[in-house]
Amino acid sequence: MYLVDTNIISSGAPTKAVTPAPLLAWMDAASSGLFLSVITAAEVAAGIAKADREGATTKSRKLREWWTAVEHLYGDRILPIDHKVAPAIGQMLDKARSIGQSPGWADLAIAGTALTHGLTILTRNLRHFQPLGVSCLDPFADLPPLP
Repeated sequence: MYLVDTNIISSGAPTKAVTPAPLLAWMDAASSGLFLSVITAAEVAAGIAKADREGATTKSRKLREWWTAVEHLYGDRILPIDHKVAPAIGQMLDKARSIGQSPGWADLAIAGTALTHGLTILTRNLRHFQPLGVSCLDPFADLPPLP
């Protein structure tokens, strides 16, 4: 089972010039084994807010409609950061600091969520997650097995 990073779920957004058809077809087939982090919801909300602020009303409308559909499809598979995830985030942050790294909060939260729930992260940013000791794959490089 997989935790889909923001850069992967966003590849199917209606504002993208090119959509990765094989990946989107794989995600459709794998949908019951895919999860999102609440951090992804926050990052998408920030993107919509930016489009609104910049006056890109068509873009923000399309993104809002798309995200509403994503939220509906994922439902309770959008995982929170809670008291079970928090210790994993703290341990990863300490480990990263001990080796001279300072990962971003969003990456730590996504990694902690994946580790706590036994999920592999699907991301294009392997370099952000590999040092945190979590399982991760780049589905643009090679589609993973169906869950």
